[in-house]
Amino acid sequence: MRTIGKMLLPAMLAALLAQPAWADLDSGLKAYKSQKYDVAMKEFKTLAKHGNAQAQKYIGFMYLQGFGVKADAVQAAAWFRQSAELGDAEAQQNLGWLYRVGNGVPQDLEKAFEWFKKSADQGNASAQTNVGFMYYTGQGTKQDYVQALEAFKKAAAAGDLMAINNVGGMYQEGQGVAQNYTEALRWYTLAADKGQALAMYNLGEFYEKGWGVPKSSLNALKWYRKAAESGNEQAMERLGAVYENGEFGEKADSSQAQQWYDKAQAARSNR
Repeated sequence: MRTIGKMLLPAMLAALLAQPAWADLDSGLKAYKSQKYDVAMKEFKTLAKHGNAQAQKYIGFMYLQGFGVKADAVQAAAWFRQSAELGDAEAQQNLGWLYRVGNGVPQDLEKAFEWFKKSADQGNASAQTNVGFMYYTGQGTKQDYVQALEAFKKAAAAGDLMAINNVGGMYQEGQGVAQNYTEALRWYTLAADKGQALAMYNLGEFYEKGWGVPKSSLNALKWYRKAAESGNEQAMERLGAVYENGEFGEKADSSQAQQWYDKAQAARSNR
């Protein structure tokens, strides 16, 4: 469903800004931020040998991104696994992502769900969004809209913008909850106002169709344009049609229409 989006990128190293208790980890993080990756790797590996889950996670991320080493998803998965088995929530999320897409490990949606769930149960918002998406689609687990909505709401409470959008999508479609366009509009607005592109597109559609709000070509065009400028392919396609057909009071403009169609195609190619 186009109103619902997924969050399948690995967790970033948010802890880089934290003040760790271990001097060597602190040195490794400082070296990492200074792009002295060889120094960072040496510090992390020393700690990792002694079972430091954070260091293991950072090594995994460096192998995944190719920071100071040749990118190696198999190595990344191995290091994330060590950290995940020690309970690190970000490593669990990252390992789940690798299983979800089949990078460094054979694709296994059930294992992806298992690791996302472990991370989500510790409060990781990205993992909660992923758990919600997998409940929503029935990937790796039995489809369950009620559980999907619960997971999205937990992630939304932690500020995850895709989850906020997805709660809106479930109110729009009446999945796991009674259909309520007004409530959907509220959630989409929360996400769109903070820069979430799919929510911007959804708002454009609501204003175009008059769902839970008076029809407004002006507002529809505004939100479609914002969504397109934020990288949403559907909005680019919609703007192409707007200028091809002369909709929303805009003059037909084949050149501008083709520009938006080309941007949409380029965005799909870069996924």
